[in-house]
Amino acid sequence: MNNELDVGEASMTEARTKILRLFEKHRATPGAPYDEDHFLDFLLADPKRKGALYDSFRGLRRFRAFLDDVQYELEVCFSIKDREANYPLNKFIARAMELQQSRRASLLSLQRQINAGPGWGVLIVADVLLLTIGSFLSGSLWALTTVVTVAVAVNISFALFAWKARSYLLKLRARIKGN
Repeated sequence: MNNELDVGEASMTEARTKILRLFEKHRATPGAPYDEDHFLDFLLADPKRKGALYDSFRGLRRFRAFLDDVQYELEVCFSIKDREANYPLNKFIARAMELQQSRRASLLSLQRQINAGPGWGVLIVADVLLLTIGSFLSGSLWALTTVVTVAVAVNISFALFAWKARSYLLKLRARIKGN
């Protein structure tokens, strides 16, 4: 029994070390003090309050990059609910370890993310909006060219985003399955 406890403590320490290494890698100010009760907010340089991470695109970008690295390194997949939670450090580590013990739960969360897709509906709405604007501006070649250029740029950017996200999810699935 004592040996099992030692193994559990060792894996907890190992997971904590990996997570903190990745946390420091993605922080705006590596090495600065942080509050373990809402450590994710400290991916930002100077969070003003708990939950500040979710209030900016920069914070969300840092969070997503951090979470992607943690998932890949630990071979787990956090659920959407986990992604929305602002776990204290110890709870985050415990959740990661729980997912390591249950590949099935990770694979289920991962499959849900793959099935959800990148949000093609948003792109369709943007395209319809740009087509509507373009039809009103069809009398001006310069304005129409601008709208078409914006539409092409939006579609290419979104397609690249979708491809990158799907590629990551497929690599993560292979890693979790052990392939």
